[in-house]
Amino acid sequence: MMLRAAILGAGGMGHRHAQSLKELETVSLRAVCDVKESAANELAQSYNARVYTDFDKMLREEKPDLLFLCLPPFAHNGEVEKAADLGIHIFIEKPIALEEGRARSMVEAIEKNGVISQVGYHYRFGEAVCQLKKLMDSGKAGKPVLFNARYECNSLHSPWWRQKDKCGSQILEQAIHLYDMALYLMGPIEFSTGLMANLCHADVPNYTIEDVSASLLRFCSGALGSITATNCAVPGKWENPFTAVFENVTAQFTDPNHAVFWDTSGEEPVESTVCGEVDMYLEEVRAFVEAVLAGKKSSCPIQEGYQGLCLVKTVSDNAKEA
Repeated sequence: MMLRAAILGAGGMGHRHAQSLKELETVSLRAVCDVKESAANELAQSYNARVYTDFDKMLREEKPDLLFLCLPPFAHNGEVEKAADLGIHIFIEKPIALEEGRARSMVEAIEKNGVISQVGYHYRFGEAVCQLKKLMDSGKAGKPVLFNARYECNSLHSPWWRQKDKCGSQILEQAIHLYDMALYLMGPIEFSTGLMANLCHADVPNYTIEDVSASLLRFCSGALGSITATNCAVPGKWENPFTAVFENVTAQFTDPNHAVFWDTSGEEPVESTVCGEVDMYLEEVRAFVEAVLAGKKSSCPIQEGYQGLCLVKTVSDNAKEA
């Protein structure tokens, strides 16, 4: 069966997902839609896809099986609901929305129509993360104990990214991947709090988000966590290491593909290393397509994207100024 796919949003993530779709034999990219026709043309011409600037027209004429929503968070305006009402399966980039109400409407539409959804949390598909998940699922890892992580970069990014009313915050737009890792590996949250400040960009016009943050988490299991983020670190470097400690396993991740594991269940700790080269973007798209073909729940449905959004919004909305 050949699935028909369409992409809404011809930016960086639209290009990434188009590349992934090209690798799969069961999907054909039929259409690209963007409010900027030049951007849609640039992406579509490489894949022999049709170009649209009108989303409703694309859905009506192309009747896709799959829709890849690659919009910035401020631009969501009912596209998920329209696609779900037509029975179209939806892959949506994180964060799924700026506000919980908008996200809740998406979740309700997907549940009502019974379509398959997936959120673009590609960290879940890293080889080292998958290895730890296997140890967790088998019971070998033991009970969760501690999660800590940091997101560090130094860039002005796109103009919309710097504005609170368009991106929400750095933790919502970037570090949310680490918050998702916390939920994925440690389970649901019982309590969260945080601190935020803008220490290095107060004089930058229209820079209204934080550039440093720290949060504390308590999971329902009793485990604890901390996540820090900053946009004041080394220019040109993007670092996002994290550590997950369990009763019998400690895993220190350089990134989702690379980690050092210690088995601490015996008298002496046993060290092992995972050095993966998995294309996480390809694997998340492959997993979504396979879920649609099998008619089963995806590995990261929109409900989990909603949970991540709620966690980050709680930290952000309740954060005190440092």
